[in-house]
Amino acid sequence: MGKHINTTKRPQMTCDNCRFKALAERSPISGLGKLWVWHTSFCPGWKRYVKAKYEHDEAPPALGSKRGFWQK
Repeated sequence: MGKHINTTKRPQMTCDNCRFKALAERSPISGLGKLWVWHTSFCPGWKRYVKAKYEHDEAPPALGSKRGFWQK
């Protein structure tokens, strides 16, 4: 499956402004950071967010993208 790059601007998503995500990124080794990474393993909204970032050729999120599209 080839990499699909969308040339339009990515729409704003809930994950862009998530306070939980911001707190976890500030302290990734904390309990909250670990809870965030666990949450991203099953959250359908997060999966859509990561896929949209990949399709628009954006950098991967700081946390929670280990199971994402950027791995080779």
